[in-house]
Amino acid sequence: MESGILRDALSSLVHGDSYRETLPRLKKIFSPELFARPSGLADADRHSLTYQRLRHISDRLDTSTPLLQQRDVLFPVLEWVALADPSLFYAFFLHHCTTVGAVLEFGAGRDDLDDVLAQLASTEAVGALLMTELGHGNSNAAVRTEAVYDPATREFVLTTPGPEAVKYPPSVACPGLARTGIVTAKLVVDGQDHGLFCFVVPLSDTTGPCPGVVIEPQDSAPILPLDWATVSFQGVRVPYRYWLRDSAQIAEDGTFTDALSNPAMRSRQASRLIRYVWEVAAVGLAAVTRASAAVAVRHAHARYTNGTFAGFADPMPVIRYRNQQRTLFGALSAAYVATMAAKSFSGPEPVGRSAGEIRTLFTLKAAIDRLAERVTADTRAASGVLGFSPSNRFLDYQGLAHAFNAAGLSTQVLHLNAAWTMALGFDYEPPADESAPAQDLRDPARWRALTGTRERRLHERLVTELGAARAAGLGEFDVWNDRFELAEQMAEAHALRLLVDLVRTETEALPDADAGRLARDLCSLHVLSEISAHSGWYLAEGLLTADEAGALPGLLNRICADLAPHAMELADALDVPYDLVGAPIAHTDYATAYTKAAFADPA
Repeated sequence: MESGILRDALSSLVHGDSYRETLPRLKKIFSPELFARPSGLADADRHSLTYQRLRHISDRLDTSTPLLQQRDVLFPVLEWVALADPSLFYAFFLHHCTTVGAVLEFGAGRDDLDDVLAQLASTEAVGALLMTELGHGNSNAAVRTEAVYDPATREFVLTTPGPEAVKYPPSVACPGLARTGIVTAKLVVDGQDHGLFCFVVPLSDTTGPCPGVVIEPQDSAPILPLDWATVSFQGVRVPYRYWLRDSAQIAEDGTFTDALSNPAMRSRQASRLIRYVWEVAAVGLAAVTRASAAVAVRHAHARYTNGTFAGFADPMPVIRYRNQQRTLFGALSAAYVATMAAKSFSGPEPVGRSAGEIRTLFTLKAAIDRLAERVTADTRAASGVLGFSPSNRFLDYQGLAHAFNAAGLSTQVLHLNAAWTMALGFDYEPPADESAPAQDLRDPARWRALTGTRERRLHERLVTELGAARAAGLGEFDVWNDRFELAEQMAEAHALRLLVDLVRTETEALPDADAGRLARDLCSLHVLSEISAHSGWYLAEGLLTADEAGALPGLLNRICADLAPHAMELADALDVPYDLVGAPIAHTDYATAYTKAAFADPA
C-alpha cells in the first residue's frame, strides 16, 4: 500500500475527513511566528502575552454565536491552542467554555444577559471561574462564600467569611485587563441557606479590582505560567440579573422558590459546569499526547548512537533499540487510543446527560489524562538531554497534563465516583461473560473478553464486600474507607474496557484492511501492556495460562518489530502541525535547527 494512502487512512482515526476543511482557517490564525514559544519573558510579560493571544484568536473567529455552540469550530481550535501554548489553552477554555458555559447553562432562556455574553465574545472582559476555595479540601460541596439577598435593593451581598473561603486558584492577577468571574456562593435569603448558585461578578477593570474585590497575586507555576491569585469579597453588591438562577427565583415580596426541592440538590447542579472541563481537557490532552509521541518518534529516527550495546560499530538510530521502541511505539499507541477516546465525545453534538453517559465522559477524561501524563514523561525521558530542553515542548505538555489531573475533580476522585455509581447500579450493567480464542492475544475479541471479565469480577467483589461491611453494621464512611483501592482498580478496569471497545469499533470501521491491521497492531501495544501489568491477577483468575503470561514480553517485542517499518507514517498520520509545535528535534537535521543562527551564511 502506498505511503500517502496509508497515512490518509490512519489519520481518519485522528480527526475524520471534515478536519481537512478546517486546516486553512487554523493556519491563518496560528502563524508559527506569532505563536512561537515564549522564552526569557518576565512573569508579567508572559501573562500579558497569554491574553493578547486570547484576543487575537477570538477576533478571528465568529463569536456572535458562542463557541460552545460551534463545536465543529471549538474543538479543532482547542487542539491547536494546546499545541501552541498550554497556558493559553487554560485561559481560553476558562473564558470560552466555563465562563460562557455558566451563562448559557444557568441563564438559559433569558435575554437580560446578552450584554454579558457580548462582552465575553469580544474579550472586552476576560472570563474566569471561581469555584474552589482554600479550606475544606477544596471541595466544591463545602463552599463558604455567601451571597445574601438584600430585599431593599434586590441585590446580593457577596462576602468571604474567612480565609478558608478564599477562592483559589483563579488566574485573574494580570493588571490592565477587565475580568468577569463566575462565582459560586451559598445563597442566603431571609437567613435561610438555599444551596450553591453561580453569580456573574465583575472582578476588575483596566485600572484595577472592582470595589470590595480583593485580588492577591500568587506565584506563577513554572510548568503552567498563569496569573494565579487568591480572591475574596468584602460586601460586593451583585445585581439581581447577575444571579444565574436556573429554575429558581425570588419574588418582589422576598419569597424564594426553586424547582429543586432542597439546598443539597441545588448545590449539586453547580457541578454541571464540570462537564465542559472534561470535554475540553480530553481534547487538549489528546493533542499534546499526539505531539509528544510524534516529535519523539521522529527524533529517534534522526538521533544516532554507537555505544556499548552496538559493539561500537557504525552509528545507528536509537529507534533500532527495542527498549526505545517499547517506549516510543507505546507512546504512539497511547496517543492513538487517547485520540479515539477524545473524538468519541467531541463531535458536533454534546453527549447526553444520563448517569451512564456522564460517567463514561469523566472516566475517559481521567484515562486520557493518565495517558498524557505518562506519554509526555516517557517521551521526554526517551529523548535524552534534549527532551529536557523547554524548546522541545515535552515539559510544557507535561505541565498541562499535571494541571488537568486536578481540574474538574482529580483523576483519583473521578475513578472513585465512577466506582460508587457502578456499585450502586446507576445506569450500569457489568460486561457480559464473553469467550474468545484462548490462543491469540493479538485478537481484539480476546482483549474484550479479558478486560470485560476483569471489570465484571472486580465489580462483583466490590459489591460483595460493601454489602458484607454494611451487614456488619459499619457506617458508610467505614464501608468505603478500606475499599478505596479495590474501587479504584475496578474503575480503571472499566476505563480500559471502554478504550478496548473504542479501538475495536474505530479500527474495524476503517475501509482499508491494511490500515486497519496496522492500527490494531499499534493499539495492541497499549492494551497488552495494560493486561501484562495485571498478568498476575489474570493468571490467578485462570484467564491467562502461565505460558501466555510468560510470553507477553516477547509478544510485545514482536509487535514492535512489525511496527518499526511504519513508525514514521504512524507518527505523521497523527496530523501534528510541527511548525506550530516548533520543537527543533522534530527536524531531521535537528542540530542545525538549534544552531542555525551561529552557522548562518554571512552572505
